[in-house]
Amino acid sequence: MTRRCSVLKDTAFVIPCMLLTAILLLSACGNHTGEYKGIAAQWKAPAPQQTLAFTPPVVAEDATTYAEEQPPAPPASLADIPKKIVKEGTIRYAVRDYKRTHKELTAMIARFGGEIISEQESRSETTWEAQLEIRVPSVKFDSCLNTLAGADENLLEKNITSKDVTEEYVDVAARMKARKEVEQRYLDILKQAKNVEDVLKVEEQLKTIREEVEAAQGRLQYIDHNVSMSVIHLSFFQTFSNTAPQGPGFFSSIFFSIKDGWNHVLATLISIIGLWPVWIVVAASIIIIRRYRKRRRLAKVIA
Repeated sequence: MTRRCSVLKDTAFVIPCMLLTAILLLSACGNHTGEYKGIAAQWKAPAPQQTLAFTPPVVAEDATTYAEEQPPAPPASLADIPKKIVKEGTIRYAVRDYKRTHKELTAMIARFGGEIISEQESRSETTWEAQLEIRVPSVKFDSCLNTLAGADENLLEKNITSKDVTEEYVDVAARMKARKEVEQRYLDILKQAKNVEDVLKVEEQLKTIREEVEAAQGRLQYIDHNVSMSVIHLSFFQTFSNTAPQGPGFFSSIFFSIKDGWNHVLATLISIIGLWPVWIVVAASIIIIRRYRKRRRLAKVIA
């Protein structure tokens, strides 16, 4: 009896231990299974794809579009470029001695390094006038203008105009720079051309761009010339006190009278010679009349 009770006690102790061991084993297997599934999922999941930006190479078909679409360089600031000022002046006055004044003004203009680029002279019964267009270095413009204005006391008009062309100059220079950059890109494209057709297309565009660059360079040179050389419009005139221009002196009058008389003689002689058909008719008539009278006299003598 006692032995049986002991066996029952051992059995009651062993069974709970076995159940506890089974539960622990099942729990451990479940954890390993989850780990295995996670590892398998990591092996089976594809790697994330990365999208790379791709820039297609420039080909000859869209080469012109590529070159033209490049943004031009920003224009230079107006503060970084010296002022471009074009100056013009106008002077008009009356003079007492036209020839003396003309000689003095020519010497003044040469002294300031200027030149007369156009000259017009007109003379009537009451006035003798000259209009000059002068170019002088802009650095000497003010001094030259004031000197010319003070050449005679009877000043009638003096005007000075200034025009700021800095903005135009900057704009043209920026456009020219941008076109040169486009030209350089076309030259790079030309090196990559693979056939004759592509070369001809690029060269045609280069020709147009170079013409635009040359036109811009010509405009800049024109502006620089106008800025460096200012223009002065000078006019002066002499009025005569009588209604006719001042006549020559006594001996000059005698000379002109002899000359005019000789001219009249020549004119008369030429007019007489011009009537040669009349003189032929007159001579023929005289001959006929004289013969007729001679025959008549002979007839009377015979009778």
